[in-house]
Amino acid sequence: MMNGFVILLILAGMFLFFYWYSYRTVALEDKKREAIWKRKHEREEAFNKRMKERAELRRQKFEKFMNRSREIQQELMRLQNSKRIQAN
Repeated sequence: MMNGFVILLILAGMFLFFYWYSYRTVALEDKKREAIWKRKHEREEAFNKRMKERAELRRQKFEKFMNRSREIQQELMRLQNSKRIQAN
């Protein structure tokens, strides 16, 4: 009778070990897949951040260019007005 319990315990231990071993591989695959997704997501976020920064720099440069263009146009208008005044 005692030998039967020992054999049953050994069989139960074997089944538990095989279940743990097979589940471990699935869990490791899930962790690996999650790590890959996380790295990909971080790369995409970094790329989007860089693109936003570049777009902001372009916008600032364009704004400076337009302000300078307006200043030049105003200066030209002022010069034309001063020429008209001198001509009269």
